[in-house]
Amino acid sequence: MLFQIIDNKQVCPSIYSNKQIINDPQYETLTKTWSYNPSLKDYDIDYASLYVGGKSLDECCPDILKDKWEKVKQKHLALLKSFEIGKVNYNDYCFYDLVPESFVMEFFEAKSQITDHILSTQKKPSNYDFMVELSELVDQISKNKLILNTSGLDGSLHQLRTRKFKDKLHRISPYVKYNVFGTITGRLTTKKDSFPILTMDKNYRKIIQPKNDWFIELDFNAAELRCLLALNGVDQPEMDIHEWNGKVLNKLFDQIMSRDEIKRKIFSWLYGPPNASLGIPQIERYYNKKEVQKKYWNGTQIENPFGRIIEADEFHALNAIIQSTTSDTFLRRAIAVNKMLKNTKSFTMGLIHDSMVIDYDRHDKDLLEDLIKEFGNTDLGKFKVNASLGTNFGNMRKFR
Repeated sequence: MLFQIIDNKQVCPSIYSNKQIINDPQYETLTKTWSYNPSLKDYDIDYASLYVGGKSLDECCPDILKDKWEKVKQKHLALLKSFEIGKVNYNDYCFYDLVPESFVMEFFEAKSQITDHILSTQKKPSNYDFMVELSELVDQISKNKLILNTSGLDGSLHQLRTRKFKDKLHRISPYVKYNVFGTITGRLTTKKDSFPILTMDKNYRKIIQPKNDWFIELDFNAAELRCLLALNGVDQPEMDIHEWNGKVLNKLFDQIMSRDEIKRKIFSWLYGPPNASLGIPQIERYYNKKEVQKKYWNGTQIENPFGRIIEADEFHALNAIIQSTTSDTFLRRAIAVNKMLKNTKSFTMGLIHDSMVIDYDRHDKDLLEDLIKEFGNTDLGKFKVNASLGTNFGNMRKFR
């Protein structure tokens, strides 16, 4: 049954379906709607917005419905503006209690027609189930209020940027809200009303405190290079990958290069021009970027091993393959680890680029080794995992 959630508030259960407002919906009979909602977590629902990669209703509206949709959309915006002018706290009421029932019917019928059009004409993405699980995870994270202790900033308040940041904290939400469609490669971005956890100065991370005992951070050692090795069918080294590369490079040069020099040399070649040569056949054979590009790029778009499709020209194709594969690999492991935290006191605090931060309770200590193993057990093979621990998000230190 096609339906729409009228209001996302938990105290507002009514839905729109089949030209009527249903006050006590039987969720097990519902099958398709526009977008994910946490109240639908345990039900088998098709979400149209996931079929179209997060495009808006405006972008997906068929020509035959454009005039109708534009009219009801403008009415909707006018109603929201009237709430603002009248100083009505929208959070205290259900949407259908604030507007005429005739408008509820009109608006959600138009939304349902666009939804039905998408689900009837678009093929279900091969990564659809993953996107549903990712939507569930980021929704869970968005409900965890951050514990912020700004006293750690007092020592640097003589700096203008610190004073500005502290002042900003009074105006922003202490919740992390991700956009799962923020980038074409799959990397998460944060929404406008989110705490800026992805972009905040690392010197200020110390203000974020755990609700439990520690923060545990998990990430991959050289994730992009490991994904490229996997795409070439090369076995993963158990040691640090830059040291592994160095064993080859240092044999070929009179001078011994540092880890940072090796890292810089590899990445400048990897993301340089498609026909660039490193001049070291052994390394180029391990990271055969030409072969990977040939395998996953058809001349106009790439499709990575997880079914993510990205439009790309020759110059950007390899970057799209590596970045999207790395992102999808990481997010799949984050979902798997988060499932292991169910029924524990520990929980996922946030996903920071390619690392997962867990608010960890000491009583779950026996689970830690299994979490690290699960995180490294990727779809592309076993990856070496870096694990860090801290009493706040600013003093994280690696541990074995």
